[in-house]
Amino acid sequence: MIYGYIRPVELYDDVQAQEVKLKKFTDNIFMEAHADNKDREQLNTVINRLQAKDELLVTDLCILADSTNQLVDIINFCSREFIHIRILNPWIFITPTPRYTFQQVLNEISSFQSDVVKFRTKQGISKATRSGKQIGRPKRNDDNMKQAIDMYLSKEYTLDQIKESTSISRSTLYRHLEG
Repeated sequence: MIYGYIRPVELYDDVQAQEVKLKKFTDNIFMEAHADNKDREQLNTVINRLQAKDELLVTDLCILADSTNQLVDIINFCSREFIHIRILNPWIFITPTPRYTFQQVLNEISSFQSDVVKFRTKQGISKATRSGKQIGRPKRNDDNMKQAIDMYLSKEYTLDQIKESTSISRSTLYRHLEG
């Protein structure tokens, strides 16, 4: 039997795109309600249903696992139970018998780790934004910039005095004078 697993990790495919890709192979699809790495009930459910010669289908490695260790655990379990895993986007078919060179495996692990970092970064930014935190550099005070420009143009102050008085660095001042 072929089982699909979807999680709302939207690095490459959103949930609908994942579903379209998986439905080409199976209607037995388990969909996680959240993207968090804890309480993945649907993943546990599908793994508990898998039997020898079944296939687990996902669009990307980062849908299946949140870390290299978790990925290794899932692959080891599936290998012991003679369960196949198919990852659609890089088109990898993981079976108990190896078919890949060491270099291919390293390339995919590197891509997987990069995807996990991207996903966690997006998740962290989203969480911070929802909690009302300001993302990015703090806005500078425009009154300070105007004062720094006025001081510079008066030619009565050194750059160090301007910086001390306004907290505007030389490079920021020059960037605004050029613009």
